[in-house]
Amino acid sequence: MQETLWTLMLSTAFFCATMSMTPGPNNVLLAQSGANYGIKRSLPHVLGIRAGTTCLHISVLLGLGSVFDIWPMFHHVLKVLSIGYLFYLVYRISTAAVSDDPAEQESEPMTLKEAALFQLINPKSWMVIITLCSAFTVTGDAYWVSGLLGMIVFNLVGFPASFTWVLLGSTIRGQLNSARRRSHFNWAMGFLLLLTIPLIVR
Repeated sequence: MQETLWTLMLSTAFFCATMSMTPGPNNVLLAQSGANYGIKRSLPHVLGIRAGTTCLHISVLLGLGSVFDIWPMFHHVLKVLSIGYLFYLVYRISTAAVSDDPAEQESEPMTLKEAALFQLINPKSWMVIITLCSAFTVTGDAYWVSGLLGMIVFNLVGFPASFTWVLLGSTIRGQLNSARRRSHFNWAMGFLLLLTIPLIVR
């Protein structure tokens, strides 16, 4: 059983790495945050993602995922809410106030609470966690052991993956040395966020 769990966790790590590193709403928002606010001010955003996905992970392990089978309409409601909020984020990013001095920017990075709550309506987070709780767990007495190990692996892989996107954004921070450049960058990131909608909502 122990050997089976370790093999399963290795597969889980590869799955989590693929899901955490590929473009999606979280990663586009992290790159935008890193570029506009730097690494330190973006850390609450990263921690919020981990807190939100962990709470969602525990909830699905406890049976929340079965809600989609019992009430299929809940899935459609989640889609509508997520699309609406993503459009709001596109607007918020694209129209964020900028100035020639980054220190004078009126906009603020996403808070820990905002990032955590966003996971509740982020279709990609739901898809990843439901997959982890179904395809990457074992039945019987080892269900909770495999489920909790999967949650730990997801966080161990997900945190550096998220931080990488913040780092990528921060590397171009020095090039965004004018209000015009930052405005163009924000519009570009808003457009990229818009492109993630058809990728995750099917």
